[in-house]
Amino acid sequence: MVGIEDNKADAATAIKAALKPDDPITVELVETKYPQGAEKMLLKSLLGVEVPAGGLPIDIGIVVNNVGTLAQLGKLLPKGEGLIERVVTVTGTNVAKAGNYLMPIGTPVRFILEQLGITADHEKVILGGPMMGMSLPSLDVPITKGTSGLLVFQERTFLEGENDTAVFPCIKCSRCVDACPMHLNPAQMGWLAGKRHYAEMESDFHLNSCFECGCCSFVCPSNIPLVQYFRIAKAVNREQKGKA
Repeated sequence: MVGIEDNKADAATAIKAALKPDDPITVELVETKYPQGAEKMLLKSLLGVEVPAGGLPIDIGIVVNNVGTLAQLGKLLPKGEGLIERVVTVTGTNVAKAGNYLMPIGTPVRFILEQLGITADHEKVILGGPMMGMSLPSLDVPITKGTSGLLVFQERTFLEGENDTAVFPCIKCSRCVDACPMHLNPAQMGWLAGKRHYAEMESDFHLNSCFECGCCSFVCPSNIPLVQYFRIAKAVNREQKGKA
């Protein structure tokens, strides 16, 4: 089953036209809404099924792949070859040559920015997309098979007393609860994260069902970095289980 956003109906029409009558393939349109492309969201939209908390689609007998992975399988497997390069989107407020670039896996981010004429010392670089991407600790991080994009932003110069990273107390507005596509309670988990009750977040509040879409952090009027808290909690829990 191929899921395509409903604002790309022409793509769905083109794929349907290429299918043979006996192909066991169907094309379905899904609502154009972030984070519709996440595998758990697609399974809910297309099949009406849910993945168990902390589980993967394979646990219920389903495999979800993106179109890039399938294209590479068709190209590389018949030749017995492995993945050595991938297409990466480079864009941002200060990128003169924004676009999609074919890059060898292992290429340092610093080299990429230099080739595009970007002065890396004055930029903030995010690996991934605007919602789920993570700020790079070093520009010497390499491109991997999972890298989809690089966002490059010029560092702001703040006026005295100005700060866009200030975190304020939760006002219990419930915007994060309304925004969560997995129907979790980000506000409660954020409070527990502040107390470092990471195990309780997993056992009682389904922390592992969170796929870190960033919607909760995006809508929070108190600027609380909820999704970053959840990433830390998951990492600590994994470390504790590894020691057990």
